[in-house]
Amino acid sequence: MTEPRRRHMMVRLAWIFYLPMIATAVFAKAPGALRVEDWAGLLQGAGTAVALGIGVVLLSRYLARNTEWGRALHVEFAAILVGLGSAEILALSLLSAFGEEILFRGVLHARLGLWPTALLFGAIHFPVRRRLVPWTLFAAALGVVLGVMTDYFQSLWPAILLHFMINYFNIHDLAEHPAGGRNASSEAS
Repeated sequence: MTEPRRRHMMVRLAWIFYLPMIATAVFAKAPGALRVEDWAGLLQGAGTAVALGIGVVLLSRYLARNTEWGRALHVEFAAILVGLGSAEILALSLLSAFGEEILFRGVLHARLGLWPTALLFGAIHFPVRRRLVPWTLFAAALGVVLGVMTDYFQSLWPAILLHFMINYFNIHDLAEHPAGGRNASSEAS
């Protein structure tokens, strides 16, 4: 398969995976959570999302360089995502952030509560390899943060922005630095 075709296939697969999440949320009438009633609160939520997003991205890069499971996770994802262009990264990041947040925080959080939803969020991030299980715990912890943000700001938009930032910048790093990030070769020696 040619490189452009592989990249387009990734985006098509993302649509196939995330469209049912979005459809489920629409069917369950979750888009009401996308309404904005407090614009000042939304701006505060956006600022919080940006600050947390920067922190989580930096933590992700630290873990990719300084822990065995973080390096292994980086290598696993880089093998899939290497070579993606900005348009594909943007599409994947938007689809995953919007699809997962509208389903998990927009539908499930309202019905199941914070902790069960965070655990389910972690569970969908369960890796194929046992050594990558800390990623599942990291995702579950992030699910708690996303749920608390949704409750506090009474809107899905800050959680969507945070999720988007984490995915966008981490996928860019994976696509551009498949060997474990910047300076990975010098750190490995």
